[in-house]
Amino acid sequence: MNSILFSTRRLFAPAQPGLLSAGQQVSARRSVMSALANVPTAYKKAKRVGRGPSSGKGKTSGRGMNGQKQKESVHPWFEGGQTPLHKTLPKIGFTNTFAQDIVKLNLGRLQEWIDKGRIDPRQPITMKDLLDSRACRGIKDGVKLLADGKENFKTPINITVSRASKEAIKCIEELGGTVTTKYYNRLGLRALLRPEYFSTLPLEARPIRRRDIEYYKNAGVRGYLSTFQSGDQKATA
Repeated sequence: MNSILFSTRRLFAPAQPGLLSAGQQVSARRSVMSALANVPTAYKKAKRVGRGPSSGKGKTSGRGMNGQKQKESVHPWFEGGQTPLHKTLPKIGFTNTFAQDIVKLNLGRLQEWIDKGRIDPRQPITMKDLLDSRACRGIKDGVKLLADGKENFKTPINITVSRASKEAIKCIEELGGTVTTKYYNRLGLRALLRPEYFSTLPLEARPIRRRDIEYYKNAGVRGYLSTFQSGDQKATA
């Protein structure tokens, strides 16, 4: 008996490299398990119920005569038939199914990344550049450009994001830069951020919700569907 227990400790201990191969370890453990099956104290058998009064667990199987617990199981949250606590409390708030997980990017952080050389201001800046430089992390539905730290921002840039505040747009355009807000659905945004995951890049989706169409047609936020952007493209051409 002691020799069997000693061998089990050795075989179920962490494997040491160079002693046994994986196949040899499996076969050795199987032989030990079969040896343990012949040891009376190695396993504890389950108690059989409902097999006669001589066992002590016959007839009602140890559950008693009557009651709910004798007939079926009772959920831990059951309160005996009274109104449950979660039904006595009022519902507060709601979940907005149209809410978007927008990552916020401030001008102060953007200028800091430019000063460190992590973003090249001479090239057009997209959300992929922001993700690759770690200026933004965990982009799910887009990036919104905000004006916090605008007093330190001093570099003209050309940037394309999902949304932008009017103060951030004003600050960048005063320095000679441009801001474009562009719509991306989940698939299009993933293709922009991780193009290596696609064998063929999907076509760019157009906004279909009314609020998205109205936003990206608004020249005040420099939407890419607005007349402001189309006029700039004609002037550039």
